[in-house]
Amino acid sequence: MRRKVVAGVGVPILAFIIYLIIPLKQRIPADYSQVVLAKDSTFLRVFLNNDEQWCLPPQLQTEIPENLKLSVLNYEDQYFEYHPGFNPVAILRALYWNITRGEVVSGGSTITMQVARMIRDQDRTIFQKFLEIALAIKIETRFSKEEILSQYLTYAPYGSNIRGYQAASYRFFDKKPTQLSWAEAATLAVLPNAPGMIFPTKNDEALKTKRDQLLQKLFTKEVIDQETYELSLLEPVPDEIIPFPLAAPHLTELIHQKNQLDIVKTTIDSDIQYETDFFVKQHAARMRQMGINNACALVVDNKTGNVLSYVGSHDFDDLDNLGRVDGVQAARSSGSILKPFLYALSIDEGLILPNTLIKDVPTYFSSFSPNNASEEFSGIISANKALIYSLNIPAVRLLNAYGVNKFYNNLKAAGITTLFRNSDEYGLPIILGGSEVTPWDVAKLFRGMANGGQFEDIHYLTNETSTPTQLISEGASTLILEEMKELIRPGLEFYWKKYGNQKPIAWKTGTSYGHKDAWAVGTTPSHTIVIWVGNFDGQSNKSLSG
Repeated sequence: MRRKVVAGVGVPILAFIIYLIIPLKQRIPADYSQVVLAKDSTFLRVFLNNDEQWCLPPQLQTEIPENLKLSVLNYEDQYFEYHPGFNPVAILRALYWNITRGEVVSGGSTITMQVARMIRDQDRTIFQKFLEIALAIKIETRFSKEEILSQYLTYAPYGSNIRGYQAASYRFFDKKPTQLSWAEAATLAVLPNAPGMIFPTKNDEALKTKRDQLLQKLFTKEVIDQETYELSLLEPVPDEIIPFPLAAPHLTELIHQKNQLDIVKTTIDSDIQYETDFFVKQHAARMRQMGINNACALVVDNKTGNVLSYVGSHDFDDLDNLGRVDGVQAARSSGSILKPFLYALSIDEGLILPNTLIKDVPTYFSSFSPNNASEEFSGIISANKALIYSLNIPAVRLLNAYGVNKFYNNLKAAGITTLFRNSDEYGLPIILGGSEVTPWDVAKLFRGMANGGQFEDIHYLTNETSTPTQLISEGASTLILEEMKELIRPGLEFYWKKYGNQKPIAWKTGTSYGHKDAWAVGTTPSHTIVIWVGNFDGQSNKSLSG
């Protein structure tokens, strides 16, 4: 027994000597999962950290819940508030148990020593134990007890690749730490002690036994009352690992590649995001029966420029049909969707008014001869009817009068970023789909018209701002949007009129040459919605139409 006492006294003395002569780092290296949030702070997506672990940044939860704190202290280190980093009594007791039983059954580690062990991340040897005690003393002199406990809970191992109480709370109970019951808090308190042995789904009975023992201790010490104790015993232990949400996967992937912040808050509206995703999936399922495999959608708040919903494809995990391609950022043929912009610019130029008559007759511009989709001619038609019926020949004649280069420059000024050739190379076909645009840029274009001809960037991160540019007069924008409410598409009149009476929408469709891209864009004073349907591999389909 005398040797045991000498050894127990010698451990802290040796540790103190090491403390004086050896420099040791005093914080666990920060390596957190990036968390992307919707505008209401709910999770859109959580990424694994560099070590392929789930470890949420401490900024998400600034205060440790009281029930979790009391559970951990009573289970791991009931003298935490009083010791200087190590507990001599606990070390002596652990030494006695280990010697008498001939194996390591207890380490006598305090919470501070466990933080030291996580900092050092070394094999468990007697010498490393000395270093842990030394580092624990140093940690205690530098940090408050609250900070030490926070470090421990932020990085504590909960089994598999789950680190920290926040990740554990979401993965085991699908709730914030502040919403944990006493039974759930007790479960999280006992897990780090032996996460491999009592991991949920692996050994439920062992986990429940340890949890219930802690609950009994809390009841005996009058930390919880009898009713809470009895009800807590009835709660089951977790038997599954709950995945983090995966919403707006294309957008969150884009953010993850561009942004290194631990927490990124977006403008995404969770409800609108899930609704849009549902409808895109539903529509894509119908389109797939016709050999059309992909679709994407974007919803923008016209007043703020906030992106409320971002659906890059119908199914992120549909690898066979290139579901991970981000359709919102993909450049595709514009079809006819640029026509409203040209008509509004031409009104400001004094070339037309809605009732101005335009020729719709066979027309030739050198080797280029446009044709209407119907392959028919109206002879003479008003500008507003030409737009409503989306006739190609009047649009090309109007562009020729307005000027290709001037139109090209205005497209760039309005936010079209995909024009990589000069205006002469695009020529007159630019108005019929001869240029490339993305749904993102199209949203900027139609939002600008809805905002009275003021064009500016849209954004998916909070607190981003931009300066608007007035390219079209408010009067011209209003005239064109009013005409677009009367847009006609064969076969849709009954359904569209029925819906349009409820909420008038200025809208435009577009179909690219060769039936490779189909567009539908709608805008109101409050929102702009852009939808693209087609095949990401560029395959054409006769059934494809805006």
